[in-house]
Amino acid sequence: MSAQPQPRLTPEEYLEIERNAEFRSEYYNGRMYAMAGGSPNHGRIIGNLTGELHAALKKGPCDVIPNDLRLLVSPVGLYTYPDVIVVCGEMQLAEGTKDTLVNPTLVVEVLSPTTEAYDRGFKSSHYRTIESLRNTRSSRSISRASKSIAASPPEPGS
Repeated sequence: MSAQPQPRLTPEEYLEIERNAEFRSEYYNGRMYAMAGGSPNHGRIIGNLTGELHAALKKGPCDVIPNDLRLLVSPVGLYTYPDVIVVCGEMQLAEGTKDTLVNPTLVVEVLSPTTEAYDRGFKSSHYRTIESLRNTRSSRSISRASKSIAASPPEPGS
């Protein structure tokens, strides 16, 4: 008995399913992909990094958003949830949505052994197509990531 191919979803169908789902999924090329759950250490790194970025950027026009906001990489149609997003200037949402960002200034992925190749390869290559993006970072540790970002914090329009 062979499995029947699943029909491709439109972005609108994905968003409807995703908004009602218990667990988050990414979307690309008509397909939904379940996201791996994070470890306590992964969550701790995201929390610490969010706090450090917020402290470093609090006097400027930038907002720091942890991993709960969906990002649309519009040139390629990827919907994903980066670990940390920084937006400098006005936040822009995808047309017709209140929950899908389109203009990140910085995207940070905290690496784990199971997602490192995907984050550094597929996702990173797609992130680089975002016009507003000034930088991407990926790291296995909070100290390495925070030192790297502190050395070149995002600036609006730079």
